[in-house]
Amino acid sequence: MHRSCRLLALHLVGVSVLGAAVAPAGGLSRAPEPVILRGEHLPVLLGVEPGRIVAFAWSGGWMQVPVQIDERKVVDYGVVYNLGVAGLAAENYADPATYCGADDDAEFDANDELALMSSDAAPRAPAGAPLPAGVLAGPAIELRLNDPLDGGLAYVYLFTSDGSLPPDAGANYVAYTFNLLAGPYIPNYNTLAGPNPEDSTATTAAYQVHFSDRWVRDELNITAGGATGVDILDRHKALFAPGDCSRTEDTFSSGVGAFFCNIDGPVRGIRSYMGANSGVLTQREHHFYAEREDVSTYLRVHAISGIMDLFDYSPAAIGMIYQHSLAAAPMTIDGVPDALTPGPFGWELVTGPQGSLIMAVAFDTDIPGFAYTSYSSDSVTPPHPQCTGDAFELGLSGVWINQPIPNTDPLLVPLYHLTGRRTILYEPPGRTPADAAERAGELAAPLAVVVNAWPPRCVADLTDDGRTDQADLGLLLAAFGSCPGDASYNPLAGRLGGDDCVTQADLGVLLSDFGCGVD
Repeated sequence: MHRSCRLLALHLVGVSVLGAAVAPAGGLSRAPEPVILRGEHLPVLLGVEPGRIVAFAWSGGWMQVPVQIDERKVVDYGVVYNLGVAGLAAENYADPATYCGADDDAEFDANDELALMSSDAAPRAPAGAPLPAGVLAGPAIELRLNDPLDGGLAYVYLFTSDGSLPPDAGANYVAYTFNLLAGPYIPNYNTLAGPNPEDSTATTAAYQVHFSDRWVRDELNITAGGATGVDILDRHKALFAPGDCSRTEDTFSSGVGAFFCNIDGPVRGIRSYMGANSGVLTQREHHFYAEREDVSTYLRVHAISGIMDLFDYSPAAIGMIYQHSLAAAPMTIDGVPDALTPGPFGWELVTGPQGSLIMAVAFDTDIPGFAYTSYSSDSVTPPHPQCTGDAFELGLSGVWINQPIPNTDPLLVPLYHLTGRRTILYEPPGRTPADAAERAGELAAPLAVVVNAWPPRCVADLTDDGRTDQADLGLLLAAFGSCPGDASYNPLAGRLGGDDCVTQADLGVLLSDFGCGVD
């Protein structure tokens, strides 16, 4: 084989999924973070029955860890509403218990998602380690997780079970229960009008949240690390502007609406729904993890004047402190008005004996000149009508897009896109602004994941003597070490060293990735 082809083959054994960074081993020290990969990133597992995909970590021997497959499909929005085909479709989670229905492909396919927790990752398994008990011989996968902030490194391995191993490994990090009071979703959910009362919960060792209707989150208890566990939430509120009661989480739930899915798995729970008054295609999706919740809101509505996404706390939160990244001093939640500097904050912190919330927001949009600010109010005699919940504004705070938002409804033109993402970390009492800043930094720089074949395959043996040695390195350097300044000449240009040169350090990284020793 020609030398350049050999080197290219060496690179392609490891597929960089999220922008891999090179770092020394050292374990992961960040807050527990999910690892989510689509089937297209794991080609050797395509076509496998989802219940046969299992995960392991190495800790002096193999230890099974939980993994979850969530199936996805392209679904017509009219079908989700139980109104027949409307001709407008998008990829979403499949759920046989909703009108969305089961995945058309029952096997692990390219758009399905695999989820596991980075906290289950461990040191690298030896290249000569035997297969775990209960798995089939054949293609397997090594996932290398790299923290781009501190160089931490850990590994998880994916295998195909012989049928004797459950994917949950006997664990259940999240219990999500969708409980429609009228009965099973099909046929009891009225997609044409609400309310559709619920008694739904997501519960982990660190928190519990409650929903009483599609958009109505009305309880939040933190149970992490000695927190008192009291319900600190009045409402997770949606408004157009302060005191504008024309649109709220209650009116959203009283209008047309439907669920894409309600999924309860060992690694995460997923709650996905749409319908917000005239934004009949506006969608919100919750991913519940052991210590974290990711909330994504896909705005799909005609032009509107603005929108607010706020947490209003209950009397049980009195005494907690609220602060965001632009505030010089915290606001004590006590019903006595305080003034906080408004602006596009990077993080929010709510903390006290009741526990700690660390929250960060982000937006994906193509709206020209898009901007947002913060809103906060703490008053037992608030200046605006309370459209939902109790009569107080206790630590009311969050995001305010206080500018006109152009059309985001795909049925109208011109069309813009706006997705808001809120990440909530449920943590023990006593968290500080420094902790919040650190967590926000981690969220902005997620783990890098590299997918490698396992067992490691050394393909740098250019001299065909069954090993990688200095002679092979010499051939590689001779082929690509002349720094011609032409990226097309070097298939590794910019991927490791950031330039067009292949160096001894670059080769060391590649060889380390695939378990190749150098004599």
